[in-house]
Amino acid sequence: MSYLQLSEIKFGMTLNQVLVSPNGNMILGQGTVINEYLLSCLKEWNMKGIDVIEETAIEINLAEIEKVISDIGVSLTDSASMETHLQSAAQMHSEIETELKGIFLRAKYQGRIPLDPIISLVNMRIYPRLSRGDSFTQLHTDRVTENYLYRHALDVAFLSGYLGRWLGYEDNEVWNLTLAGLLHDIGKTRITFEMLSKPNKLNLEEFNIAKFHVHYGCQLLAQTGIIPNVVLDAVLQHHERMDGSGHPYGISGTEVSTLARIVAVADVYDTLISNRYYRRGVSPKEAIQIMKFQMEGQLDTHVLACLSESVLKLDGINRMPMLHELAM
Repeated sequence: MSYLQLSEIKFGMTLNQVLVSPNGNMILGQGTVINEYLLSCLKEWNMKGIDVIEETAIEINLAEIEKVISDIGVSLTDSASMETHLQSAAQMHSEIETELKGIFLRAKYQGRIPLDPIISLVNMRIYPRLSRGDSFTQLHTDRVTENYLYRHALDVAFLSGYLGRWLGYEDNEVWNLTLAGLLHDIGKTRITFEMLSKPNKLNLEEFNIAKFHVHYGCQLLAQTGIIPNVVLDAVLQHHERMDGSGHPYGISGTEVSTLARIVAVADVYDTLISNRYYRRGVSPKEAIQIMKFQMEGQLDTHVLACLSESVLKLDGINRMPMLHELAM
C-alpha cells in the first residue's frame, strides 16, 4: 500500500481507506477499485491524495446506467407516457408473478422445478426488458404484498440483470444473473408459510431452519442437471458477505462468487424498499444509505456503487425495514 497524489492514481488501483463525498451521498469503502467514474468523483471532491494498493478493476458501464436513467427521465417528463409505460410494466409484472406462483407451488408440492416455464420466462419476458427503463421504475412503485415471495423473485431478477448490464458483463453472464436472481429464493418453497410470514423476529431455531433455504434451492436446481454452476453458486451464496459475516459457510472476499455478490446487493436492496403486510419499505435513497453505512464491509463495493449511481437519480420515488429479514 502507498499514499499517492491524485495525479498518480491509475485505473485498477484499490483504495486502502474509507472515503465519503462532501455531501455524504456517496461512500467508497476500503477495497474499492478505482475506475474512470470514481477517479472523476475524487477530482470533484478536491482530494489531494489517497492510500491505495494496485489491483485489476471491474469497470462500471456508465453508458448503460445513463441509458436507463435517460429512458426514465424521458418518461418522467411526460406524465401520460410515464403512466402508459408503468401500466404496461405493472401488467407484465403481475402476469409473471402469477406464473411464478405456479412454478414455485409445483416445486413445493412436486419436489422439482419445472424448468421449461422458467427458461421461457427469462428468455421471453424478463431478459428482453433489461434494455428498457420502465421495469426498473416499476420496481419502485407501491404494489400489493400478498405475493411477496414471487414479486421479490422477479424484482431481484430484474435488478441482477440490470446490474450485470451496467457492470459491463457479457450477454451470457447477464442471462445467468437474471436466472439466478429469479430463483435465488426457490428453496423457500420448503419452508413453512407460517415461518416465512411471521411478522416479528424469528427465534434462533426458526432462523436456523430458514437459513437452509439456500441449500434447498441449490439442491432443487442441481436436480435439473443443466443449470450452470455459476447460477448454483449464486443461489447458494447470496447470503454470504464480503466480511465473512454471512451464511451458510461464512466465506469472505473473493471466496464469494461474483454472481452471488451481485444477487446479494439486488436481494438486500429489494428487501429494504419492499412493502410487507406488517410494515412499509424505505425509500430507494434510504435503502442505499442503509447498505452503505449499516452494512459497511458486507456488500461488494463495486456493485453497490453501480446501484447507487442509478438509484440516487430516481428523485420523487418513495417507498423502516426489519433488518433481520436480510439474513433470510
